[in-house]
Amino acid sequence: MVVGLVACTSQTIPTTEGAESASDVEFTGPWAAEFSASYARASDEFSRKAIKDGAISEQEYSEMIDRFRGCVSGFGYDIGDYELDGSFSLTFPPETSSDVANSDVESCSRQSGEAEIGSLYSWTHRNPDRTDEGSLIVECLVKKAVVPSSYSANDYANDSSRDDYPFVDEDAGREALEECRIDPLGEQP
Repeated sequence: MVVGLVACTSQTIPTTEGAESASDVEFTGPWAAEFSASYARASDEFSRKAIKDGAISEQEYSEMIDRFRGCVSGFGYDIGDYELDGSFSLTFPPETSSDVANSDVESCSRQSGEAEIGSLYSWTHRNPDRTDEGSLIVECLVKKAVVPSSYSANDYANDSSRDDYPFVDEDAGREALEECRIDPLGEQP
């Protein structure tokens, strides 16, 4: 069975013994509040160390994905492509219910640091300056020439609620929309 998931959990986990508390670490920049909250929730040394400097490196992100995949594979599941927005496909045995698989994956997300590190990496790489998401997506759609150049962030907000867009070509537009939502700046290879 294949189920699409986005791993985003928010759970308050106590500070690990001997580690600095979140109030002892000061974060700056457009994502400072998210780094601070994630640092406070991080339950293991790997996650806290990765978050503490206020940036998630490619190496830390790669290690987090390896840890996440390893944990999930311990249940006999397989993670497909792990996208920049944190989405991935999950394959698990047919005798495993989706509720059990989701619970196992959520546990792995917390244990591996995926819940915290994955989100921070996604946010800071998809939108480092914390620009309005809708504006970034519109710029991406216009750049891909699937909507008119006059298309605005307000148009996008209205069209999103109805899932009805003025695509020049519906199939190409839907594909571009998915790409622009995942990676509006076109940073992912």
